[in-house]
Amino acid sequence: MNIRRIVAAIHAEAESEEKGARHFNGAGLNSSEKTSRFQNDLGSLRGSYERLYQMRALVGQMPPSPDTLRARIGARLVRLVQRMLFWYTPQIHRVQQEITSSIGSLCRLIEAQTEEIAILRKELRSAQSARAFSPTPVTASGGQTPPPLPPAFEFALQDRFRGSEQETAAKLDKWFRMMESVERGSGGSWLDIGCGRGEWLKLAARRGYDALGIDLNPAAVEHCRANGLKAEEADAGCFLRAAADETFALITMFHVAEHLTPEYLLELLALAWRKLRPGGLLAIETPNPANLLIGSNLFWNDPTHQRPLPEPLLGLMIEFAGFSVVRRAGLNPFPPESHLPWTEIDLVRQIDALLYDARDYGVLARK
Repeated sequence: MNIRRIVAAIHAEAESEEKGARHFNGAGLNSSEKTSRFQNDLGSLRGSYERLYQMRALVGQMPPSPDTLRARIGARLVRLVQRMLFWYTPQIHRVQQEITSSIGSLCRLIEAQTEEIAILRKELRSAQSARAFSPTPVTASGGQTPPPLPPAFEFALQDRFRGSEQETAAKLDKWFRMMESVERGSGGSWLDIGCGRGEWLKLAARRGYDALGIDLNPAAVEHCRANGLKAEEADAGCFLRAAADETFALITMFHVAEHLTPEYLLELLALAWRKLRPGGLLAIETPNPANLLIGSNLFWNDPTHQRPLPEPLLGLMIEFAGFSVVRRAGLNPFPPESHLPWTEIDLVRQIDALLYDARDYGVLARK
């Protein structure tokens, strides 16, 4: 048994737990295999300690022997040797005692560290669960830490990959027709989460709606304000938690959901339900992963994207938050010149739909 290896393994596991790692450093075994091997080594160490503890009292004692002449002669010889080694036998006994005591202390130390590791593992899981619902770090002053990418670069992503403001506004204008086709509740202000360059805010203002946009990107907020639009730099979760219940008639999230973790998106949907007035609407648009070009390639042009959201999954999450889905729609197909020829052939038409149909999809839900 290599005691140093056992202690090193315990410390490695403790360091890995603190960092949230799943494996020990520098090894090829998974966590469960290492735990099993560690438990076996600890059991062997405990067994060695118990054997030593039983043997330590035998030092200096006469070995058992049968009551025969030969045994009696042998016993006298052993006593003679024992007297000759009177200065040595007590030292052997003390060494044996110290070794036994040291191994016993080591066993207790390892067992105590094992208990501490179990506590750390439990606290780590709790901390990870808590962070899942607070994905944006908050500073002591109540502000937020800067995003990992420069704000100007995130703003440039929209210009490069989503199209010009005029093109985006033309795409978003379709949402007004979708909303006009469903029954809405009483009036109220509008909230646009992730307002970006403010295309939706500008369309709403032209129609006389009181719309406020929020965005984490200060460059986007500054751009909106420069165009006379109402915008604030805020995290959606923090903003909604601070807002009064049943405040808004409409909450929109255009190309926001794909930037969020599933845990945070679920919390955001639940908050949106609380902040909407009865009959209020929730509108979400996101890239369509059912389109093969989007799901396999174009979606990943934005490094801030978390993962594609298939329409059935997003629909379930919206309904789980308490909404009733009233409209689903494929949006923004590729231009006609991108489509395949000979779509009158059934197989070609199916391939064309998988490649060049709706680039995005929208879900309209009501409280």
